[in-house]
Amino acid sequence: MVKALFDKLLVFLASLYVAKHLEHHCHGDHCHVCHHIHRCLELISVCMELVVAPFELALRFFYFKLVCFKAAVAPSTTLVSQKVLLLN
Repeated sequence: MVKALFDKLLVFLASLYVAKHLEHHCHGDHCHVCHHIHRCLELISVCMELVVAPFELALRFFYFKLVCFKAAVAPSTTLVSQKVLLLN
């Protein structure tokens, strides 16, 4: 519980840092603010992947299971159910 709260706080602080320093006076290739923004965005994306991944896997499993189930079920319509007259 404490770790989840810490992770949420860390993502919140990283988001605040990015929002506050997004438009800064860049010093070029070795700008420390750009470096920190990049690291914060990496942290946010990793945390979001950890949150979204289980739901995405569950939805994919359910979807593919549903598709496989529909493909495996025999069609419910037969010649008798359609009352087709077979003449030779």
